Amino acid sequence: LFWFFDLHGHNVLAPVMDGIYGVALNENTAIYEATKDIAQLPWTWTRGSFDAYAQMGGSGVTLGLIIAIFLLSKREDHKTIAKLAAPMGVFNINEPLVFGVPIVLNPIMLIPFIITPLLLTTITYLAMTSGIVPLTNGINLPWTMPPIISGFILSGWQGAALQVGLIALSFGIYYPFFKVQDNKAYAIEIGEEE
Repeated sequence: LFWFFDLHGHNVLAPVMDGIYGVALNENTAIYEATKDIAQLPWTWTRGSFDAYAQMGGSGVTLGLIIAIFLLSKREDHKTIAKLAAPMGVFNINEPLVFGVPIVLNPIMLIPFIITPLLLTTITYLAMTSGIVPLTNGINLPWTMPPIISGFILSGWQGAALQVGLIALSFGIYYPFFKVQDNKAYAIEIGEEE
């Protein structure tokens, strides 16, 4: 929501998030180092797990949006933005997309930008608490660690597989909203050319 108003959401909330998730991560790390047993970890959600599963491509899980642009866009400017954003998006940096699509001050794109991380967070939490995917192992990965690699390091092959599924789901969520945006922009572009 902060991003919609051109404020860096992670930076605004970092003091709160780090105060909560950092403590949980430190506790999980200490227990994992002592026992090497993921089943002994007390906290399901830590800073590393949040970034790895609910921020792939940056805030809003925009890797799905990049894929949607590559596959669906009728406009060359959108495709150019995606080409520029993709290398950074792999490392969870999405400012070129946030300002280039744009998502800032764009009510159409705000909806999937908010819904996607909420849904992916819920799915990840359920997958971890049910035992389908192991809890993250307490390693404090940098937030720029690419998806699939980060999932594998934190939760083994199940974590990597979960990330692949979550990226596909983010594509499915962004698809209809981006299609509306792209069609509107394309209609304006055609009208201007005529």
